[in-house]
Amino acid sequence: MIKILPPSIVLTIFIMFFALSIPILPAGAFASGVNAKKDEIKILEKQIKLEVKKLKKIESKIHHIKAEQKAKIKNLITLYSSMSPKNAASILPHIDKNVAIYILSHMAPRTASAIISKMSTKDAVFFTNSIAGK
Repeated sequence: MIKILPPSIVLTIFIMFFALSIPILPAGAFASGVNAKKDEIKILEKQIKLEVKKLKKIESKIHHIKAEQKAKIKNLITLYSSMSPKNAASILPHIDKNVAIYILSHMAPRTASAIISKMSTKDAVFFTNSIAGK
């Protein structure tokens, strides 16, 4: 015959079994774990700050390079605007197409039209369509 134990004893046995299965942490173990996490966070924050500094330096270099390129292109616009339309029309189709389009689209309309009118029909159509965004 099997005896059934009262629920309070069953609960007590369960709690004791559960309590014995949990490892006992030394005093202050939780606090040291928290401190370790805090130290890890501080290290990660320092690494992030270093990376942000690096990115800001790179961003500054990019800004400087873009400013230099813009100045160079501005000089090219002045250069080609100063040429005779015939000479500019014979050179522009042979340089980088994006640069030539940028130069023509940033010239005074009268100067650009004089240059385009001296180009071959094929080149004039190409640059006209490109400036129009087609």
